[in-house]
Amino acid sequence: MNKFLSLSLLGATLALVSGCTTKSFETEPVTLKTDKGDVVCQLYDRNTVIFDHVIHMPHAMHVEEANALCRAEGELLAKK
Repeated sequence: MNKFLSLSLLGATLALVSGCTTKSFETEPVTLKTDKGDVVCQLYDRNTVIFDHVIHMPHAMHVEEANALCRAEGELLAKK
């Protein structure tokens, strides 16, 4: 199992156990321009970057690549 999937499962489990949902932490979706096309990311508040994920991506891109771009954007915004 890859590291992102493990962290995602851990985060989802913690959210379920604690009784909270990620919906309350969602921000407006963000569109990233890439060479392969637009990637639309669902980002969360600055303290929950682990949940950032892709909601739309070009067909030429793998989901792992798109999710990595979304997490990187979330981390970048968290540092501001």
